Amino acid sequence: MDTLRIDDAGAVRTITLNRPEVRNAMNRAMLSELVQALEAANLDQDVRCVVLTGEGPVFCAGGDIKDLFTDTNPVTIRHMLSQRIRPMARALFTMDKPVLTVLNGAVAGAGLALPLASDLVLASSEARFVTAFGKIGAIPDAAVMYLMAQHLGLLRAKEIVLRARTLSAQEALDIGLYTEVLEPDALAPRARELAEELASGPTLAMVLAKHALRDAVRMPFDAFLDLEATSQALMHASQDHHEGVQAFIEKRAPRFTGR
Repeated sequence: MDTLRIDDAGAVRTITLNRPEVRNAMNRAMLSELVQALEAANLDQDVRCVVLTGEGPVFCAGGDIKDLFTDTNPVTIRHMLSQRIRPMARALFTMDKPVLTVLNGAVAGAGLALPLASDLVLASSEARFVTAFGKIGAIPDAAVMYLMAQHLGLLRAKEIVLRARTLSAQEALDIGLYTEVLEPDALAPRARELAEELASGPTLAMVLAKHALRDAVRMPFDAFLDLEATSQALMHASQDHHEGVQAFIEKRAPRFTGR
């Protein structure tokens, strides 16, 4: 791929945004390749955890305005958002694998969708969270407002979006946008450790749980309990559940396979 680097280490696949010369801004090619890479990882049974990170000092500066917004016609822009941005956000949001985003540096604009749609976020102490849309007279896209409202609640999300705030790594951690914040030299070792932990876990159960949690905020209570019951029934028929029970009885560590 031209805009991404893809590396496998055991059951962990790392997808690296690789346009450091433009701070990993997402152009049409990167958006298309990112969808392809996420879908390929989702279908690969050997991949049990996906890591997203960026090359260079910035994780992602958002959308590449010079490439994406060459026409100000509203119909053209709506088409671009629907055909380019939406598939990227949706592919990540609906992933059937645990996704760990590792913020090696600042994240801004549409790039905010990547950590927001992930399951866990490790961040460098230098990883600012930049909601810059308002500074150019625009609104957030790439499902950023939807995800922020889910993570933070409506009032806090409004305050950050309407003021176009930039959050320090510690501020983002304190309000629940980042899972952990580490010094830059500790980021890569911790990312490897956490990715390997996720990949060795009951990834089938993780997927059902993450999808249930995703849908919980938009479902009536009884409908959610129906979903929960169905998911639990499926898990009890899985190899992973059988292995987990056997390991518990035999007092040993389970060997999960995601099946």
